[in-house]
Amino acid sequence: MENEQIFQSGANLDARSDEEKNQDFKFEETVAATNSVNWAEKPREQWRRFPIFNQDGSGSCVAQTEAKELGIMRWLKDNIYVHFSATDIYQRRANRPAGGMAAVDARNIVRIGATLEVLAPSQDMTDQQMDSAAVEDYKREVGGVFAVPNFVEISQRTIDAIASVIQTTQKGVMVWFYFEHREWTDVPQVMNPNLDLRAPATSRHSVCAVDFTLYQGKKALIIEDSWGPGHGIGGQRVITEDFFNARCWYAGYLVNFRFEDQAQPQPQPSPGPGKPRHTFTKPLEFIPWDSARNRPANLPLHENQKADVVALQNILRYEGRFPANVASTGYYGSITAKAVDNFQRAHQVAPLSELDSLRGRRVGPKTTKALNQRYSL
Repeated sequence: MENEQIFQSGANLDARSDEEKNQDFKFEETVAATNSVNWAEKPREQWRRFPIFNQDGSGSCVAQTEAKELGIMRWLKDNIYVHFSATDIYQRRANRPAGGMAAVDARNIVRIGATLEVLAPSQDMTDQQMDSAAVEDYKREVGGVFAVPNFVEISQRTIDAIASVIQTTQKGVMVWFYFEHREWTDVPQVMNPNLDLRAPATSRHSVCAVDFTLYQGKKALIIEDSWGPGHGIGGQRVITEDFFNARCWYAGYLVNFRFEDQAQPQPQPSPGPGKPRHTFTKPLEFIPWDSARNRPANLPLHENQKADVVALQNILRYEGRFPANVASTGYYGSITAKAVDNFQRAHQVAPLSELDSLRGRRVGPKTTKALNQRYSL
């Protein structure tokens, strides 16, 4: 729409080191292959729609997106949409009193929980109003009931990957775009192909992708940003594949990992699956994700150890250390490292000082021995 109010950038660049970023959970470790998307044209009245938020010129778009993700998850669970407070999330950002927010802050806050909008209003408020609002401890304790402990980054940023998550889980997906203000219309278009993500004047914005469709023959996401119902198409916008490929720079979604210890006796009459068996003969290594190439950073090592890592993930899942609702992909990333660390400590395979140093990022001779003693063919 023409003459829209100019909003400040709210999706802050990630200033963490590569080592810190490699601790994030990656989509590629949770899904062996994305489900094929049923691309079809949906009329506007069939687009999924949730309450439209309004950040009113504040830099709270990341917090608004997380609040909407939480609301959608609650709607999926209870068939009731609960409005969570973006103020509660935004106040706890690490860079306060500066504006905007980093994704890692939002993830860490939601792990603790966010309170309800009725207890800490967040709509039509400036940064100053949000920062000065009283959010007492008891209100944040209420938010703890709704905590979501995990967030999975979709490093393979394709429109099919985002649509597949929405189709498979029905959740909302946090997606970040950068643009010049004039480009951010009902159906955003690239007008400046040389726009620099990091330039001070570039707008960087977090939105929630809630649906997908074919739009004039192109794959497209239906997103809800937090500019109020008077902007876009009643508060929604159509992100075509062309714009997505050019301007998406971050994506992820909230996950509740589920753990089930199948190594313990199972209730009858439904015993758990049989005990996994595998003989490990070589060390296994954590592999960082190469976001630029959308693949493991050390692809030869990944391929060489993939079958063993699948077996390792099956064993860790059997012991209740690897999420039951995550596939065994063979990618040794941060989820697997956390589970390996849990296994190493539980079975006391090495001194704590050594395990503190490893952080689950290597399965060496001592861990191999412990695994083979319990699971060798």
